[in-house]
Amino acid sequence: MRWLSWLGVVVVCGCITAALGFYKYNEIQAAIAMGKAFPEPAEAVERYVVREQTRHPSVSVTGEIVATQSATLQNELKGRIVHVGFAPGVVVDAGRILLQLDVSQEQAQLAEARADQKIAQLALDRSVRLVKNGAGSIENRDQARAQFDSARARVSALAALIDKKTLRAPFDAITSLHQLEVGQYLDAGTEITMLVGVADHVWVDFALPQNSAQIDIGSSVGVTYGELKQPIAATVIARDASVNVRSRNLRLRAKLVSDRLALLPGMLVRVSVPLGTTEAVTVVPATAVRRDALGASVYLLEKVEEAGQSKTRARRHKVELAKVSDADQGADLIVIRNGLRSGDQIAAVGAFKLRDGSLVIPSEPNEAVQERSVGF
Repeated sequence: MRWLSWLGVVVVCGCITAALGFYKYNEIQAAIAMGKAFPEPAEAVERYVVREQTRHPSVSVTGEIVATQSATLQNELKGRIVHVGFAPGVVVDAGRILLQLDVSQEQAQLAEARADQKIAQLALDRSVRLVKNGAGSIENRDQARAQFDSARARVSALAALIDKKTLRAPFDAITSLHQLEVGQYLDAGTEITMLVGVADHVWVDFALPQNSAQIDIGSSVGVTYGELKQPIAATVIARDASVNVRSRNLRLRAKLVSDRLALLPGMLVRVSVPLGTTEAVTVVPATAVRRDALGASVYLLEKVEEAGQSKTRARRHKVELAKVSDADQGADLIVIRNGLRSGDQIAAVGAFKLRDGSLVIPSEPNEAVQERSVGF
């Protein structure tokens, strides 16, 4: 009879298990039905229409702004300042006295030397007349001429000494900052000011690798700096005669017509140098390209009919990226070598949220991005 008791326990447990399973099954089915009642989530993305654009192959290097005229003014002789003829950071004309050292002693000596020169001139003239009249000797005449030449040379030496203590602007220029004051004593070789020539253009010096240095004089390059997006055209005017043996780079110089207040000597700029001929390429925003271990891909936007309704879904599509420099494509554009055709619609902004088959709600294309071109 004991087996009947165990059988009853098994039957009761089986009934309880079946009842619980039936209850859980109904609960899961209700949850599934409730989930189906909600609409499929859709991701908002920005649509981009693929177009072929013209690319100018180029290489981008760092350049330096160089003044067409510049000089560091230093005093050759020591002395005390008696006159400062310029304010810091002003425009001065060529020949303007910038600094005058004390020359009072030299001026007194110059006056004495000129008097001696005058006396020597009179003695020479008298000796010449006496020789012509046969009353004087040639030896006395030659001594008088030597004394006159010596007096004249001393006048020239003192005038040169005074000129060395008078510093003038060699060309029209802008001065640098200074703290010079009258009465200040300067040792020889003290830097007075930095002069930068006033001109309507500047030079841009840059270097190219020897493999990319096939650029002719007169070629045009693009210069960008700071927040400037549109390059400024500059013309190559000179190149070094040889390649640097250490860096294997060739230095070049371009002429850039620009506002001197915007581009100052010493500033670093980006120089885009065109290489080869233009070509048609397919370009997409950088936000549209997804990269993983399998390579690069984009999400094509496809129109589908589902339950009588027109919907848009994203389909993962592999692409091949072109090997171009950053200067060719910019920070927000990527050149596609293979995988897309003109007219294809892809997801741009928001593509990172998608997966293959995602339902999307595309917005209208961004005209600023659509009109963006590659290169310059």
